[in-house]
Amino acid sequence: MRDIILIIAIVVTIGLLVMVVQLSQKADKASKSLEEERYSRMVAEETLQKNDAKLVTFQQELKDTQDKMANILTTLKQEKTINSDLKKKYDELNQTKAGLEAQLQSALKDKAAAMTALQSQGRAEAAVSAAQPAGAGH
Repeated sequence: MRDIILIIAIVVTIGLLVMVVQLSQKADKASKSLEEERYSRMVAEETLQKNDAKLVTFQQELKDTQDKMANILTTLKQEKTINSDLKKKYDELNQTKAGLEAQLQSALKDKAAAMTALQSQGRAEAAVSAAQPAGAGH
């Protein structure tokens, strides 16, 4: 009977040792898994922080670009206004030029007509003078 109790005790001890070894292996696996999970979370958090920093940088760049675009649009509107004003002035100058050219042409025609009239009058006076005797006029 002692031998049976000894064999049962040995079998129970071996069974307990096997269970302890298996539980130890499972605990090691769980510990490694926990370490891997912690590492993954640290890496994910670092990546998240880097992405947050990039996002802030991109938002600032976007704001700067939007400010530049607003300035460009303002400048463009001002230039359009200036161009419109210059076009109006140019058109007014062209109209004034056309009017002055018409007046010049009219003045040149009037001058030519006056010159023709003067020449005709001068010829008529010369003809009258030639027709009068030399001493008769005085």
